[in-house]
Formats: sequence, C-alpha cells, structure tokens
Amino acid sequence: MKRHNLPGRHQMAKRPNRKVVTIQDVAQEADVSQTTVSLVLQDKGNLRPETRARVRKAIKKIGYHPRTKRTSSTDSATAHFALIVDDITNPYFHNLYKGIDNNLPAEGVVLTMASSEDSIARQGELLCNLAGCGTNGLILVPATGTKPEDIEDQKVGDPALILAVRNIERGSFNYIGFNPMQGMMIATEHLTSLGHRDIAFIGGFQANFAYGERYAGFAASLVKHGVVPHPDRVIDGGSTRAFGREAVERVLQNGKPPDAIIGYNDFVALGIIDGLLAAGMTPGKDIAVVGYDNIPEAAEQPVPLTTVSAPTDRLAEIIAKTLLSMKLQDAGENAINVTCPCSLVVRESCGVSVQGATAAGSEASLPQNQPPAAGRRR
Repeated sequence: MKRHNLPGRHQMAKRPNRKVVTIQDVAQEADVSQTTVSLVLQDKGNLRPETRARVRKAIKKIGYHPRTKRTSSTDSATAHFALIVDDITNPYFHNLYKGIDNNLPAEGVVLTMASSEDSIARQGELLCNLAGCGTNGLILVPATGTKPEDIEDQKVGDPALILAVRNIERGSFNYIGFNPMQGMMIATEHLTSLGHRDIAFIGGFQANFAYGERYAGFAASLVKHGVVPHPDRVIDGGSTRAFGREAVERVLQNGKPPDAIIGYNDFVALGIIDGLLAAGMTPGKDIAVVGYDNIPEAAEQPVPLTTVSAPTDRLAEIIAKTLLSMKLQDAGENAINVTCPCSLVVRESCGVSVQGATAAGSEASLPQNQPPAAGRRR
C-alpha cells in the first residue's frame, strides 16, 4: 500500500489505539458468513428471520457502525481507493495500478491493490471488507463468471465502483475499458490481410464475458472472409503461458497445423511461441502468432510478439480523473460507459519483418464532459 503525506498523520499517532469493528467481526460474532452480514445490512436476500435477528444482535453487541453515504469520493481529508484484480501476477495490472497512482494527487490519497485470485467468493470478501471500512472508490477487474448479483450483494455502503478492463454481461455498473471485440477483429483482419484463413484461437475461459467478446470479434472477421471457425481450432480453458504451450502441442498433434494462431492474451501467446520453438518451428515463418494486451515482455521475445494494444496509461488516466470528479455511488441508469478502441502493434511473430509498425484503430478519447486534470504523484 502506498501512502503519500497523509494529513494529520502525526496527530493520529497520538490517539488511543482503538480497534475498528468490521463486517468480519460481525460475521464471527454471529457465526455467519460475511455475505450474510452484507445481505442483512442491505435488507436483501432470502434469509431466515432468526438469522437476521442474530446478525442484528451481533451488530449491536460489538458496536458495528456502517459508514454513512458520501456525496463525493473526495469529501474527506484523505481519500482511499482500491484496485481489485483477478491475477496480481499479471504485469498488465501492475502497469494499470502504477498508471492510476501516477494520475492521483500527490497528497491526501491512498491507493491499494488486492487480488481476487479469480475467485468470485474471494472477490466478494474483498468488496465487502473494503466497502465496509470506508473506502471511497473501488476499481474492479471482475473474476471469471462474475454476475451482477455477485457485486450487488457484497458491496456494503456506498463507495464509488468502477468495473475496469473487463465488463460483465448485464447490470447497471460504471465501466471504463477497451472494446475486446474490436481489438480481436483488428488482430484477425491483420492475419487475413496476410493471406491466412486457417486460424486457431487459443486460451481464455468461456464463462468470462470478455472471452465472448473477443471470440465474437475473431469469428465475425473470419465469417466476413467466408471462413467458418472450426471447433478443432478453438481451445479454451486457461490464460497462462503454460496453457498456451500445452494447447499448441495439442494443435500440432492434430493433423495439419493452422496458418496462424491468436492467443487470448499475451501470456497464452508467449506459451504458443514456446511450444512452436520447442517443436522446431519458427513463429512468423511457419505459423503466425498474435497476442492481446501488449505487455512489456511481448517485445522482448526471441521472436517479438505481434499483439493487440490496450494501453494502461490511457485507461489509468481516465479512471483516476473519473474517481476524483464524479459521484458514482448510485450508477443505475446513469452509469458511465467509457469504451476505448484498441490498436495492433505489429512485430515479427506474425510474419512481418518491420518491428514496431502499428495498425491502429481510431484514437481513444475522453468523454465529452471529461473530468478535470489531477496532479501527478511524485
């Protein structure tokens, strides 16, 4: 957690050390889950009357006080924001965290980062705990399979909530991210422009909303050129480098290899490159490979990776400005939706010899009523 010259910090150190009562304390006292406490506080869910009574008794006994509703994410002297991601080892999210941090004021703001480990249950606990302890704003990259109720039932209190990078299928939530369908269409169109028609799509989880969007972009581009995606050319079930390597080994063992392969993300694509090299094949020469995310490692491979770029610096700037300027507590019908276009960074892995060439979509832009600029952190 990063702290920056918080106001009143020295005075706070002299105060008695009083333990803040949390939802977790209530759950332990009432011998229920944190989800149950959340539902009681929001008067939701199909709970037995005796369970509700036990939770309310615990709340009164240990002195839990839910935070009152704020009218702005920056009303207090110190604003606390939290970024919850599904995989803290992914460098894309490290860059996103740093980008948001750099676009927040240098003083009076705390930004933390936590990982749901792609678990809806853990994601719920994080939302519950962070919202319950007075967090002003939550930025959530949803775990695989997240549904609106997984968020609504857990978010106690009224912190600003923004879904980032990955949207969910339905629900009135604020969203700031990229267009995964457009990004995958750019990648597929580039490969078809090079003459490729037999293209495989590897990685991702079908329960993930972003998977559906990316696959739709891939399939739509192929159909546009008179090609129907073959089931044998689509392998899902993982998003790691190891999965990419294992999957491409299966593809190579299954008859004639494809002309090209698109990885669901760069990790998968790097695994695909590993597998091709291990099989004595040259990415970009024998089989074209394209990834998605443009992580730093993409340009540092023996065969640099062509990849869809969804730049975190632009995304982070919009997220930070939005958190500081907008009242997001009750999104509903007024939920914001900022969807930025992607671009393609062309390198050798797709068979093009000019490293760093870019096939770009239209440039990203802020909403018309864009938030005021914030001071950059030191």
